[in-house]
Amino acid sequence: MGSIKFGPWKRVWKIWAPPRCRFFIWLVLHNRVWTADRLARKNLPHPEACPLCDQEEETINHLLIGCVFAREVWTIILHHLGVLHLVPQPWNVRFSSWWRKSVAAAPREARKGLNSLIILVAWELWKHHNACVFEKKRPSIHDVLRSVSMEGGLWCSAGASRLHQLVSRSLTSLV
Repeated sequence: MGSIKFGPWKRVWKIWAPPRCRFFIWLVLHNRVWTADRLARKNLPHPEACPLCDQEEETINHLLIGCVFAREVWTIILHHLGVLHLVPQPWNVRFSSWWRKSVAAAPREARKGLNSLIILVAWELWKHHNACVFEKKRPSIHDVLRSVSMEGGLWCSAGASRLHQLVSRSLTSLV
């Protein structure tokens, strides 16, 4: 009584990921990330188009699963894991529903590791987006894959055992 129901709380707070990444995903799921669409609503300066693909308006759902750049990153990573059927498709418009369906379609023993991986890749896509916006870097799929591989290794070393089980033989071959 007096509380607000938040369906994916277990996928956010009960999965191994650094607290800042879990908080970022919580913001994503509540549509509270400062992307161009939110900046525009507050009449603040914002880019006209996604800095990664320069094709559509920048929203958090676009940046994480709708952008052709992001879909290419997901395709490469999920292909290496042998779960290509989980790649976000153009008709997937909400990150939260794609995530829920992907985890439900994964084998039960891989779900916790997949949840950590999805948080990791979303975090690295966001960091790369920020580097493109604030440091004027050019979008590079190779850079994102390298970051996912390096950060994923650190997460595994720090205790993400389910992520380690999922990617132990795959992430090192990404770059």
